[in-house]
Amino acid sequence: MRTASALAALVVLAAPLAAADPVNLKWSLKDGDKFYASTSQELNQTIKVMGQTVDQKMTTTTVARFDVKSAKTGALEVQMTYTQVQIKMNGPLAAAGAGANALTDRFKGATLTATFDKNFEITKLDGYDKFLDKLSDGDEMMRKVFETMMPENAVRVMFSQVLVPAPSDKVNTGHKWSRTDKVPLPGLGDLTNKTQFTLDSVKNDVATIKTTADVTFKAAGGGGALPFKITKADLKSDEVKGTILFDTKGGRLKSSDATMKLKGSMTIEVQNMEIEAELEQKMVTKTEILEKNPVKD
Repeated sequence: MRTASALAALVVLAAPLAAADPVNLKWSLKDGDKFYASTSQELNQTIKVMGQTVDQKMTTTTVARFDVKSAKTGALEVQMTYTQVQIKMNGPLAAAGAGANALTDRFKGATLTATFDKNFEITKLDGYDKFLDKLSDGDEMMRKVFETMMPENAVRVMFSQVLVPAPSDKVNTGHKWSRTDKVPLPGLGDLTNKTQFTLDSVKNDVATIKTTADVTFKAAGGGGALPFKITKADLKSDEVKGTILFDTKGGRLKSSDATMKLKGSMTIEVQNMEIEAELEQKMVTKTEILEKNPVKD
């Protein structure tokens, strides 16, 4: 009897040590599926320029509906429709907040459609020109501004932040994979993110994925519709990390968060005059997937 009890105890103790079954981290979608993504992005920024220190904060909240137009494997087609965009600014930018929100009202109802391959990489983006037309409302100068602030590559990132590419096969806890994205920073240049994903744990049908990234920055001018351009920049990110929660049973993202700290110096050209500046900023992005629209009409 004691031997049987001891064996039973060993089985109980050993159970948590047993390897968990591999899990699928890919979205499971079918024609007609619909869901909402609510994303908040908080930017805290300090700029030292011409002997002055300027602190400012901007919070952007975006709600979008995603409709699966076709769930064909290798040609998944998803339409994104904005239902709300709000911007709140503090510091020197506060006065611009009201004007910015007047423009963000134009986002409501704007649509874009992306086509994904079997690995959830975007192969095609439709509707970008009509998207700019709606935002600019016939104002050619505003169209150029929106095109500068929201280039096509930035719009693609909006899709990939929600429909996150994942390993093609089932994976076990501890599995690592990576991807590289170029993220436009309007008015500054491009950040190249080399992100590493690690399946940290799986509990109650929820996979926790930890992310870290190596980030490099390349100044890409500006100018055009913007009143300035970046001629030189030495910006480094000393902290890029995040967490993704994925519903393995439902086959979809539950939530994600990411923190990026950026620090360094840059040279800004305004009206043919070069100005040296130091920049330090922290950006926190959080996304939650919802079944119902959180915005009340």
